[in-house]
Amino acid sequence: MATNLISAVLSDADKDAAKAGIATAKSKMPFLISLSEDQKKGKRRMGQKSVEYVKLNLRGAQNFGKYIPTATVDGDEFGKDVTLISQLWDVRVVMASLLEEIDDTIAAASIDCMKTADNVYDYLKKAAKSDAAVKALIEEIAKRYEKQSRKAAPSTTLK
Repeated sequence: MATNLISAVLSDADKDAAKAGIATAKSKMPFLISLSEDQKKGKRRMGQKSVEYVKLNLRGAQNFGKYIPTATVDGDEFGKDVTLISQLWDVRVVMASLLEEIDDTIAAASIDCMKTADNVYDYLKKAAKSDAAVKALIEEIAKRYEKQSRKAAPSTTLK
């Protein structure tokens, strides 16, 4: 018997509790928004290299505010944004790690499923030779491959 990459069961109660936990986390951040691609396009954003730049400018705004027109720079709002980014990065790291583990577990279970399904298909193809009901199922399964082979038609090249 083949070795599974993952063997686990997630009860409906635990799944619902996990989803409720995520909903609770989301409810603690009611300010989260979604920006359209147009809203993000062409705008400068902070990357890893910009963190120190922004922090130094915040320090400058806080310590030397008399040189900065308050009509163009709201120092308090600037400080809130810098703090928010730092706090959200802490949350994001945890969430990204969780999402990566969920994705990897789905991948492992998918690999296990496809391996097992291929084995079952091979056995059923043999059984279809002597059982009409199995043959009908094999014909249904085979339709999946017909659709794939049509999509992946060989390309022609000019010589």
